[in-house]
Amino acid sequence: MAKKIALLIGVSEYGEGIPPLSSALNDVEAMQRVLQNPSLGDFEQIERLLNPDAIAMRRAIQKLFREATKEDLVLLFFSGHGITNDEGHLYLTTRITAKKDFEATAVDANFIQGQSYNCYAKRQILILDACYSGAIAQGWRTKSVGVDLKKQLGAEGRVVLTSSSATQTSFEQEGLPLSLYTQYLVEGIETGAADTDNDGNIHVQELHAYAKAKVQAVKPKMMPDMILDKEGFNILLAYAPKNAEAEYRKLVEQYAQNGELSKLSYLILKPKRKTFGITDEKAEEIESEVLEPFRRRFANLESYKQAFVEEVGQKYPLDEHTRKVLKDYQQDILGLRDEDVAPIELEITSTKEAEYQKSAELQKQQQSNQAKLQKQQEQEAHRQRQEQQSIQTTTTKPTQENDDLSSEKGVDYTRLRDLLKAGEWKEADQETLAVMLKAAGKEQESSLDPKSIKNFPCTDLRTIDQLWVKYSNGRFGFSVQKKIWLEVGKNLNAFWTRVGWQISAKWFLGGWIKDESIKYDGTAPVGHLPVSSVARNLTNPLVEWNIYSRYETCNL
Repeated sequence: MAKKIALLIGVSEYGEGIPPLSSALNDVEAMQRVLQNPSLGDFEQIERLLNPDAIAMRRAIQKLFREATKEDLVLLFFSGHGITNDEGHLYLTTRITAKKDFEATAVDANFIQGQSYNCYAKRQILILDACYSGAIAQGWRTKSVGVDLKKQLGAEGRVVLTSSSATQTSFEQEGLPLSLYTQYLVEGIETGAADTDNDGNIHVQELHAYAKAKVQAVKPKMMPDMILDKEGFNILLAYAPKNAEAEYRKLVEQYAQNGELSKLSYLILKPKRKTFGITDEKAEEIESEVLEPFRRRFANLESYKQAFVEEVGQKYPLDEHTRKVLKDYQQDILGLRDEDVAPIELEITSTKEAEYQKSAELQKQQQSNQAKLQKQQEQEAHRQRQEQQSIQTTTTKPTQENDDLSSEKGVDYTRLRDLLKAGEWKEADQETLAVMLKAAGKEQESSLDPKSIKNFPCTDLRTIDQLWVKYSNGRFGFSVQKKIWLEVGKNLNAFWTRVGWQISAKWFLGGWIKDESIKYDGTAPVGHLPVSSVARNLTNPLVEWNIYSRYETCNL
């Protein structure tokens, strides 16, 4: 008499270097529940093998195939890690399998193939919820090689269901009890949703098609596969439950679109609840289960969007390293294809690109402005050099022998002349203030007051100026400053800029020239000195006259 025999293997614990799987044992329990149910799978004999070593797994597989008769239906289910070597050969891991010795401690696919070939049963189903690439952990392999599953596991009377393609990892669901593929295999049988032709039977191809569609609704990148010995070959695996809930679920599956039920759909579904005698609460539960894969995919898309927005917000354009990390997150964790995330990236980068281009244009404009400013500064420096040369050319340079040290007030200008002759500009500047205070009769003061400047003796003013002009080669002196003062239209700001004086913030109270801006060397601009004798008067814009006004009244 024909029997239905199953071996369910779950491996959740592993040796060094291989991460544990929390869902593997739950997968075995869920598969046993639906296969053992007389109204569903109706399997007479089911053996569970949890966390075996390699010897125990081989023995159990050998026993399954050896004891089956010709008319029996044999089912082998495995949930755990699948590993490939560099040649792309498949191994099913065991409790003792470690990263460094997996070929010696795992079960070779050739062993399963050999046992299957020697089995009398004409109907064989292998379900492998496992990974077929070496990408179990970073650094596990250096290259990815596909596994020819049909060559290794295909034979007449046999169908192989796999949770992922030859080069993909299967997805363990964080926070959920079952792996993704097994969840929908169980759901397809338990709810009858996999009975797409409504004949009351669930064939293996129907079940795989249902699970694959649900898996890809959640993670489109994941590619469950099915290998048949010959076209049209099929195996009756289970019976579909006949009840109101199953019928209502089929209607929901029929009307659901893109993870939603339209208002029009509810115009049909809500009356059908009464027809089938289903409570609103149960109906909403069924609807939620049907829509759940799509909603999970939308959640994954939102997770990718948040990650992409954050990375783009930190740096744009994205570099190659960030692009690679995002690609791994997209494909290996969220199970999304490039075409799934392309609209998200376009939406975000279109706005960011506009901002980037605007910023680039602004930066370009700033660079252009800076170049123009630099050019203007160079032109101004050239103009000042020409002006200096002009002053040096046009100024009469008296010899030391005919230096005019005249004074209306009996002031001795010998020390001032000697300091200027020696190029001691700072001391000469301080001496200039001292002799001007003496000429003005203000020796006890620290600066000249407006009255003193207005009445300053013209002879002394001329003597001081000629000494400065002569020994600076026309670069410094009151007459040089007067020329600049008139050229800028007696504009304070323009004058300060030309002679290189920085004025204190309180210029409107009389102000002063900042000490740190005064230069007593060859870098001082034309007209920069003398400064001490005029600092507190020239900077006051409320005073309409200054030392240069006095220079004009003296007809100098």
